[in-house]
Formats: sequence, structure tokens, C-alpha cells
Amino acid sequence: MKTPEVTEMIKKMSFKEKVSYIWDYYKIHIIIGLALIIGITSFVHGQIVKPKAYYNISYIGDYINPNYCSLIQKDLNKTILNNDKKNSISVDSIFIDKNSIQQNPYALQKLAARISAKDLDFAIVNKKFFDTNFSSGMFYNLQSLKGFSSLSKDNYEFITKTNSSGHLGVYGISAKNSTVLNKLHFPNNDNMLVVISSSERKDKALGVINALLKK
Repeated sequence: MKTPEVTEMIKKMSFKEKVSYIWDYYKIHIIIGLALIIGITSFVHGQIVKPKAYYNISYIGDYINPNYCSLIQKDLNKTILNNDKKNSISVDSIFIDKNSIQQNPYALQKLAARISAKDLDFAIVNKKFFDTNFSSGMFYNLQSLKGFSSLSKDNYEFITKTNSSGHLGVYGISAKNSTVLNKLHFPNNDNMLVVISSSERKDKALGVINALLKK
């Protein structure tokens, strides 16, 4: 707080002296204020230019090299989005121990959190994981997808299963013959494509399936 004496002294100072005085006594406040302005500006700019999530895909199973996921991600962003910078398709992996999924509770918690947050749209899983989690309702009946009838049984191997209500449906498609997904270098050959039931982007699923299973 300025005293009358200090106020009077400042009035008599030249502009250069006033600047020097303010800097000497308030430089910490000025630096903090500038840092806050820069930080807020940078955050807002980042949110503006950040690509919008178009579709999120995870490989769930044994460990694979993250670089393989990057290759698939690059392919899909080119094939489906034409490298549109405003949108992005993400492809990552969630490592589940091959011997017992109960041995990796962290991965299961991460998976459950993403499903609950509707952050996971699509997955590539092995038969063991599929059979273990089918009764939980994790997977969506692909026959309910608009345009599903355009997929020919001659070209795709459908995975059928009877749900808790006794209805038979298609809940997965074999990834065995996919030249695109072979870039993941699967540690086994019983992987399949599934749509996550909680996904809010089911309208995009068919396009992703066609892109992943193209010959």
C-alpha cells in the first residue's frame, strides 16, 4: 500500500524512473502475471487446434510394439479421414497378461474406465478375452449396425454368439485375413474385431471395419 509520501515521490519521477521503480518493486507480480497469461493462452490455443476424436481403437491382448499401432493409425487416418487435421483416429494397445487376465488388474481398471467414459469405440481381442467378457455385455451385436447386410459372409468370417436373452447375433469378425491388421504382428491367430457396446460412434464402425479388412 502506497503512503502519501511514496505517491508524491512517484509523481515527481520521470517516465523512465517510474518504470524502473515499478519493475524493482513489482517484478515478481509482473512475471507471475505474464506467465499466467502465456499459460492460459497456450492452453486455449491447444484446445482450439487439438484434433477431434473421430474414433478410438485398442488392441487388447499380449504385448505388441506401440510402433505397430502407429502404423495402423496412420493407415486409417489416411484411408478414412484423408489426413484431415481437424479429426483423428487413435489406435493403441492395452496389455493383458496372456496366462491370466486376473494377473493384470491395472490393465483391466484402465479398460473399465475407458469403457465407462465412452472413450473406447472398437477393439481387437483374442478368443479368450472375447469368451471371458461376452456375458458382461461389453460387445455390440454387429447386425444392429446400419449397413451391416452389405458385408458378405463369403468375404468375412463372422463370430456368432447367443446372448443372455437367447438371441443369436454377430458379435465379432475374424481379423485372420486382414493385410492391414497383420502389421500388428499378432502373437496369436484367433483375433477378432468387436464394437464396444458403450460407444457413441457406432455409425462410424462399418467404415472402420471395411478399412481394416480390405484385401
